Amino acid sequence: MPQETEEARKLLDNLIGSRIELVITSGLYKGSYNSTLEELEDGLAGVYHPTLKGAFLPALRGTSLLMKIETPNCIYQADTVASRSSLNVAIPLLWLKLVTPLEKLQRRMFVRVPTSISANAFFLGGPEMEDLPADAVLPPSEWFSVRISDISLGGIGLSLKENLVPYCLEGGRYLLSMKIGGNSFFIVGKLVKILGKKTSNTVVGFAYESLSVSAEKIMGGYIRQQELMTRG
Repeated sequence: MPQETEEARKLLDNLIGSRIELVITSGLYKGSYNSTLEELEDGLAGVYHPTLKGAFLPALRGTSLLMKIETPNCIYQADTVASRSSLNVAIPLLWLKLVTPLEKLQRRMFVRVPTSISANAFFLGGPEMEDLPADAVLPPSEWFSVRISDISLGGIGLSLKENLVPYCLEGGRYLLSMKIGGNSFFIVGKLVKILGKKTSNTVVGFAYESLSVSAEKIMGGYIRQQELMTRG
């Protein structure tokens, strides 16, 4: 990896297990492919070998791929080239060599559109107990109603009634149940910030812990539709 530093190595170590997107920008296999970062070895990043129509994606040595590594708050991306494949193992891997440094992109780079979608949230757990004040009161573990006030592929804004503010814990993990266009799905994420009041409701920021391929497809289509409507 060019100009690799100990800090960069530690960063990649911490990102192992993260969901990634591999993008081929030209050629017969042009497209985006979902994968995960599995391990590092000899300066190479081993990712779960992507598939195409049930078979391993042909990725010959020297194939150029844009690698995007997802985290709750940002995306890291770098240009890579395929080095080799390890297919006859428990976890088939495609080994990638970074040809540019990792670049950090804020989630705000995703298009965010206003909306008004009813949803339900469930508190899953809070930050490490030692990080909480001694007098902290954890939210009850039960479903409560929220309204999605804005949405992007990086996170959403949730609006809730004042009496439900005690359900909000910064850093807490929540399960969100929502429906878009007749499609119901669940999202797990973190309440990153209580943004304050807007009219009679309180707005909080919610960042996804991960998105399933189906949820991302549904939300992406909805966001593009809303963006076109906004542009008129």
